[in-house]
Amino acid sequence: MGEVVRLAVSELAPPRLDLELVACDDRADDASAVLAAKTLVADSGVVAVVGHKNSGACAAAGPLYHRAGLTQLTQSATDSSLSRRGWPTFFRLCADNERQAAVAAEFAVGELGSFRPAVVHDGTAYGKPLGAAFADRARELDVEPVAHLAVRVGQEDFAGVVELLRNAGADLVYVGATEVEGSKLTVALRRAGHLARVMTAEGGPANPFPHLAGAAAEGSVHTYAGFDAASSGEGRSLAGRCAAFGGLPSYGVECHDAVRVIAAALESGARTRDEVRSAVVGIDVVGVSGRIRFLPGGEREGAPVSLWRVESGRMVRLS
Repeated sequence: MGEVVRLAVSELAPPRLDLELVACDDRADDASAVLAAKTLVADSGVVAVVGHKNSGACAAAGPLYHRAGLTQLTQSATDSSLSRRGWPTFFRLCADNERQAAVAAEFAVGELGSFRPAVVHDGTAYGKPLGAAFADRARELDVEPVAHLAVRVGQEDFAGVVELLRNAGADLVYVGATEVEGSKLTVALRRAGHLARVMTAEGGPANPFPHLAGAAAEGSVHTYAGFDAASSGEGRSLAGRCAAFGGLPSYGVECHDAVRVIAAALESGARTRDEVRSAVVGIDVVGVSGRIRFLPGGEREGAPVSLWRVESGRMVRLS
């Protein structure tokens, strides 16, 4: 993702402004995220942050950015609670868990009508709230989950979980986890002869789920909280420009658009951290992913969510 941000800086930097990219690696780890945030906060020349990628890292670093008045634009952290913590410095380019979960539950109801869903989450700051949000939206649609189970990151044996799902009579399994644990659970389900439909939030064209789960992935449905670059000419153009460094990653469009937001704030005359944050609050620009405006709390108004199904080993967009 860093290469996309670097590309965006080179393309979008306002004239006569010498922008510099300061890169920090949070290692997808909360403690490392805090160290990275401290480094950025201590650098008075840093007026905005693109990141963090993961919800846990955002939750760990967010208080430091808040205290420093440093604007944070996350491209892919989906935990809904992040925008409710009273951080006026927090902004999100992608959709949150509750929006994703609503789309998933509404799709399931529309396609299946009557069904018996179960929720499985990985216990992380990403997966657990995502599973809870799906369960909540399902109940609002008069569908009660028959099981709510937890696995752990790095788990290899899913026989017990599969048995519990079978005993509960689940015919749809919503997985709140990364594609790694999600694919392992899906393989375990199919090996046990369990034909329940699988839904996850790890969608998008670059999703490795079909590769990780192999034949077991067929028919699984996935939401994607980012923008599908292939759906627009500008998105396809960006993907082409990213080919030089391995291609456009998931949420790469949001990385590019985060820089566009910062550049627009600077073009408006903002220079200090407080000025940049104030400008971002009122921002109204069109990025690769469409119109970008922020609601109170930092959620993006109308953040896109798409649905994908695995067909013949490929991610195929449904809507």
